[in-house]
Amino acid sequence: MPTAYNVQADFQSDWIAILRRHLTSWGYTDEPSLSQETVSFRFFNVWRRLVLPIPRTVVFSREFTCPPELQNGLDAVIQKIEQGIDIKPHLSTNILKPDYNDALLNDWGIHHLHLGTEIDAAGFAKRTGPVLFVRFDTTHAYLIDVMGHGSWARQDLVRILHRNWPESISRYRMASTLALAQPLSDDDFRRLRHGNVQSFVEVEPGVVYAPIGGGYSTSGMSFEVVSMSDRYFMRVRQLEAQLRQNIPSFVSACRQVGIEPSQNLSFRFVTDFTTARAVEANSGVIFTLGTL
Repeated sequence: MPTAYNVQADFQSDWIAILRRHLTSWGYTDEPSLSQETVSFRFFNVWRRLVLPIPRTVVFSREFTCPPELQNGLDAVIQKIEQGIDIKPHLSTNILKPDYNDALLNDWGIHHLHLGTEIDAAGFAKRTGPVLFVRFDTTHAYLIDVMGHGSWARQDLVRILHRNWPESISRYRMASTLALAQPLSDDDFRRLRHGNVQSFVEVEPGVVYAPIGGGYSTSGMSFEVVSMSDRYFMRVRQLEAQLRQNIPSFVSACRQVGIEPSQNLSFRFVTDFTTARAVEANSGVIFTLGTL
């Protein structure tokens, strides 16, 4: 008769432990009392606000200008972006708050970077009045302009993206027949954001964009953060179910390398955020499950 195996696995708890370790490695205090959902929200909120340090091509808008006194800082930031060096020192100090909701990023998908050349004791570049507004994707950094600190609701930011790189934000453009019933001023946007009320941007008559940053809920939390959290929870649960359904394959793989597995199998979920694997504690055998 086939051997019956007792399988122990809790991939969701393992997943949350992985996220906790990453948050700790980024300098955030671990709070054991936090729910799994809160840990996941925190991780993806921070992950989204940080800029993944990978080399990118830097492109400038036609409207781009930089005050001469900030040119050295701008050059340093550009070099870091092109070489894939971490630009966390140039981000807002609010990055230290894992639950902070960045309204500009959540609404329009735009970061702002400080252009100081001196690094303080906390590891941040000296704060500057004018800041660099930039949108990132996986291949490019779209340098919009250097504007005054506090220009978070200036619709010109979206207009410049539209005029210079419409293809990069085309999936957020609404049907050409759509128009806003009443134009919104920058002050209107500022007030709406303060109340966590979402709105579209009409960059020119008949050209309307949905939130390029994915938008936010009435709590101010990014919809993309919630979506990513839910999606990964679902995927981890699928992978655990897949493992449980394929125990015979695991046993066969063990025997092929001369290992006879115990009837009591205890699996731990591990991942590099690309490939998902299960490690069996008693045998030490690593079983590849697929992509995360």
